[in-house]
Amino acid sequence: METDMLALSDWLDINKNQLSDLSDLVAGDLSKLQRKVIVALVTTDVHARDIVEELKEANVNSIYDFNWQK
Repeated sequence: METDMLALSDWLDINKNQLSDLSDLVAGDLSKLQRKVIVALVTTDVHARDIVEELKEANVNSIYDFNWQK
């Protein structure tokens, strides 16, 4: 199985950019429903960012790595 050693770094960069964009949206003029949806997305994306950072710091490069499976 071939692995992309930069995949986690690439995903982390994408995720951080998306979080930045969502943060800009939250600062704008939104309805209550729109704000709640964006806050939920930010919460989910922050969790994903934290997990990806943890995997990157652990040098995980395979789905068979223990840290990937925990």
